[in-house]
Order: sequence, then structure tokens, then C-alpha cells
Amino acid sequence: MSDHSITIVPRQSAYPDKEIKAKEILDWLVSLDIVKPTLSDCVLSSNDGYPISEGAKNISSEPDLLPFGLWTSGLEIITERQVFHTGQNGMEELICPSCKQDIANEDWDFLSEWGDNKSNNLTCPLCNDSTDIHQFNFTPNWGFSDLGFTFWNWSQFTDKFLEDFKQKLNCDIDLVYTWI
Repeated sequence: MSDHSITIVPRQSAYPDKEIKAKEILDWLVSLDIVKPTLSDCVLSSNDGYPISEGAKNISSEPDLLPFGLWTSGLEIITERQVFHTGQNGMEELICPSCKQDIANEDWDFLSEWGDNKSNNLTCPLCNDSTDIHQFNFTPNWGFSDLGFTFWNWSQFTDKFLEDFKQKLNCDIDLVYTWI
């Protein structure tokens, strides 16, 4: 069995006061007993994460599939600009909002504009129009932000939890499913 993750990513390249918001979200998740408040080695990262807790059953649409007993089973909070990609899921399609062409098979150098923090835009290699990265349509979903919440090996979330999360962030979100 390979590891996977679900990452909740705000649809904002630069989230305002991201460290304060990260702590606020963590405090909320701890208050609902979704994760434990102490950092441990429970995520696939060089950083530590917050282990899964019993309340996670209340936010999962498939609580029997939650990773209780697995070493990799925690929440990783990212507060650095990052492309949240799908890992082995790859990218099937990337549609430019201006020319409506699929640019997934083009040279991906155009992503460096965003990744190098030079701009919050991508410039389409076909029509040369520069547009906010969140206007492009990635299939499957990718996320682009300096804030992200990665749940390692967790099962699907309930719609209510995702709506509550969106309200806490006060913006739209992308869900990024990654397979390692």
C-alpha cells in the first residue's frame, strides 16, 4: 500500500497573516479532537506533524478507513509558498483561461514564474497571456499557496467539514489528492 494525502489549500497565492491563521486552524482542529496538540514524527516530511485523534471520525465520510495505527497518519501544516501537486496522479489537463487550450503537454517552465515567487500569474506558452494561477483549470486539482494543510493517509472528508474549513479560511479552497 502506498501513502497518500489530502491537502486543503486556500485559493490565494499569498495568504495574509498565514502563521496566525495556521495556529487558529490548528487550535480549532485540536478543540474538536481531530488532531492531538503535540508535534510528533507522523507525516512524510522532514517536519513533524500533529497525530490523528478520535474526533477525526466525526469529519470523515469513511471513518472506518482512517489511519489509526499507521505511523504516517498526521496533519502537516505548510506555511511556505508551495506547489501542492498530485504526485503519481500527475496532470491530465491544464486549461488556459484565455485561449481555452490544454497546455499540460507543453514545457512546464511557465510554472517557474509562480514557483520562484516572481508573480502570482502564469503566462500561457500558447497565447502569452499572463493570468492569475487560480484562473487556470488543473485536472486533477493542484493547489498554489503559501499555506496548506496536508492530512496523511486520511479518508474522504465530509462536506460539512470542508465547508467549515472554507469558512475558517474565509476563501475558496482547492483539495489536492496526492499519491506517493
